[in-house]
Amino acid sequence: MISDRIALFDNTKALLILLVVMGHFARYYTSFSTDMKIMFFYIYIFHMPLFIFISGLFSKSVINSSGQKLLERVLSFIILYILLKIFSFSLDKFLFSSNANFTLFSEGGFPWYLFATAIWFCITYIFKPIKPQIVIPVALIIGILVGYDSRVGDYLVASRILVYFPFFLLGYYTDVNKFLEFLNKKSLKYFAVIILLLAFLIVYTQIDYLYQFRPFLTGRHSYISANQELLGGLYRLVLYLIIVIISLSILILMPKQKTFFTFVGTRTLQIYFLHYLLLKIYHYLNINNYLQAVFPNDWLKMYIGFSVLLTIFLAMKPLERPFKKILSLKIDKISIAPLNYRS
Repeated sequence: MISDRIALFDNTKALLILLVVMGHFARYYTSFSTDMKIMFFYIYIFHMPLFIFISGLFSKSVINSSGQKLLERVLSFIILYILLKIFSFSLDKFLFSSNANFTLFSEGGFPWYLFATAIWFCITYIFKPIKPQIVIPVALIIGILVGYDSRVGDYLVASRILVYFPFFLLGYYTDVNKFLEFLNKKSLKYFAVIILLLAFLIVYTQIDYLYQFRPFLTGRHSYISANQELLGGLYRLVLYLIIVIISLSILILMPKQKTFFTFVGTRTLQIYFLHYLLLKIYHYLNINNYLQAVFPNDWLKMYIGFSVLLTIFLAMKPLERPFKKILSLKIDKISIAPLNYRS
C-alpha cells in the first residue's frame, strides 16, 4: 500500500492533465492547422496510456483491500461518469440545440475514462490471483485482437477498456520502490532526452504521413475503420512499444521533488471532469472570434495558452470538495468473498 504521495507521480500527472486539456483544445483545429495536428498527434501517443498506468500503480490499496472499499471506489467512478454524461448532454442539447440523444451505456467522448476506470478496478480484482506473467500477456493479446472486430466499439466503452487495460495492469503489478530505483538511474536521462526529441522530430517532419494512423491513438476504432484491416494488429503492437518507451522517458526526466506545479497533479480528477464542459461553453461563446480580431497572427497560440490557464484555474482547492465527497463515498458494510490466491 502506498500511504504517502510521491512527488514524481504527482508531477507527471500534472503534465498529463495539462496535455489532456491541450489535446482537447487542439482537436478543434487539426483540420486546418499543421501545428495543432502535430501537437494533437504527439500528445495522444502517450498521454492517456501513461495516465492509466499511474492509475493502476495507485490502485493497489483499493484492489488489495476489502470488497467494500473496492465497491465504494467503483460506485464513485460510476457516479462521476453518469454526472459527466448528464452535464455534457445538457450542454449539447440546450446550448447548441443539437440532436444528440442521451445514451448511458454508449460513450465515445471524454467521459469514457471514468467508466473504464471503474471496470478496470473490477477486472483486476477478479484476476489478481492469477500470476502477472499470464494476465498481462493475455490482456496484451486481447488488446491487439479486439481491433479486428468492428462490433466492439463505444458500447460500454468496450474497445477502450480492452485496448488500454494492459497499461492499468502494468501499473497494478509494478513494485513502486523498485520502479523508483530504476527511474533514478542517471545514465538513463540522456537516453530519455534523445527518445523524446527523436519522437517529436519524427512527428514534426512526418505528420502528413503519420496522421493516417490517428484512429489508433484513441483506442476506440477498429482496424477496418482505420483502413488497416490486415496489419492493424502489428501497428498496435508497435504503438504499445512506442508508448512504453516514451512513457518511461517522461518518468525518467520528470522532477522527483515537489515543484510549483505538483499540486495540479493532486487534483487531476476535477480538471478532467470540468475542463471539456468549459471548453464547450468557450466555443459556444465564440471567444476565438475575439482572439482572431485582436491577435490575427497569433490567436492559436493564445488559444493554447488559455488551455494552460484553464488547467491551473480548475486545480483550485475549492473545486476539489465535491469530488472528494464522491470519492469518499461510504456504504453499509458489505462483504465480498476474496478469491483464493495461489502463488
